[in-house]
Amino acid sequence: MNTTPNAVIAGASAAGLAAADGLREGGWEGTITVLGEEQHRPYDRTMLSKGLMATHLGQPAALRTPEQLAQRDIDVRIGQAARGLDIDRQLVVTSDGEALPYDILVLATGSRARTMTTTDGRPLPVLRTVDDLLSLRATLHGGQSVTLVGAGLIGLEIAAALHTQGHPLTVIGDAALPLADCFGDEVARWLWDLHTSRGIVATLGRKVLAVSGRPGAYRVHLDDGTHHDTDVVLAGIGVVPCDEWLIGSGVRLRDGVLCDAAGRTNVPGVWAAGDIARTRTTTDGRATAFGHWTNAAEQGRNVGLNAARGKHAAYHGLRSFWTVQYGRTIRSLGTRRSGDRDEVVEGDLAGGEFVVLHSAPRGGTWHAVTACGRDRSLRGYRKLLLAGASLSQARELAQRQRG
Repeated sequence: MNTTPNAVIAGASAAGLAAADGLREGGWEGTITVLGEEQHRPYDRTMLSKGLMATHLGQPAALRTPEQLAQRDIDVRIGQAARGLDIDRQLVVTSDGEALPYDILVLATGSRARTMTTTDGRPLPVLRTVDDLLSLRATLHGGQSVTLVGAGLIGLEIAAALHTQGHPLTVIGDAALPLADCFGDEVARWLWDLHTSRGIVATLGRKVLAVSGRPGAYRVHLDDGTHHDTDVVLAGIGVVPCDEWLIGSGVRLRDGVLCDAAGRTNVPGVWAAGDIARTRTTTDGRATAFGHWTNAAEQGRNVGLNAARGKHAAYHGLRSFWTVQYGRTIRSLGTRRSGDRDEVVEGDLAGGEFVVLHSAPRGGTWHAVTACGRDRSLRGYRKLLLAGASLSQARELAQRQRG
């Protein structure tokens, strides 16, 4: 009888592979099996919209080389997805019918793009996977007009990338100013000006009710009764967690997998990390998600270490994300809150190099920082945020760095 302990990681994502690393770093000597739904080795998903969309060449870099996986004895099974979970017998059922026993299970199946269909049921393209990228490259031809539904980070990254290929572009979003909730009005307006100054057409503050037609002759119907004709429609309207395979399993779900700050679910031996994880962080029972690549990797490693060592150390990482548009890299640390005051403390927006602090209108507390072209400066603000430093301390740092 095989008594070797087994760890199964559902999801060959950044969080899933980081969890595998954490298990080995934590001293786990049993097997580690990582299940990946896609027919591709695990790759850096962030580059799909940030760089690769702008060219007809190249694919994203691998998250781990075969040598790195072999060195840590991590078995990654591509094209073999988790499809069911039996918590009583501690088995994960895969897409090819295999039942894998586990002693430790990490749920890291991530999220998938929210989809749109035309009035006759035709799915509209999205950009979430390598296959999506290859399909778009095959579909898009020079001179075609492209309409992007959604003016979030992914939508605007795609818009910037497609602009370099000469496509006439229209962006439709329901917010009056894209990304104002992330960066505040000043930075959001500066970033949006990068798009409009290049001739991108905007329809903002409007919702798409329906899309009719076919490739080469779409009509987008808006909530004010108007319509917009275009060759290609691309949906960038967010993501949904890949948690449907856990329905009825006994694992608690709430738009994802509920877990504590250490990554533990309500089921012993079952952990969650990455896009699928919803962490209870407040006394009223609400759950939050980080939803960004850096946090997914950090959280995944923390879960792996906890699972291997039998610990429950909480993950307290800063929310962290970045976007690349027209050669500008904007980075944000922390979480800007509604009503925050946005203060430029280094550089200036007009010059395209700046640091902005996001703080409460009163009380001297700050919640986040956004920077462009000031990566070295950002390191100091990261330390202050992690230490819970005051707004006055952040301003003092800015003054020293300006000097």
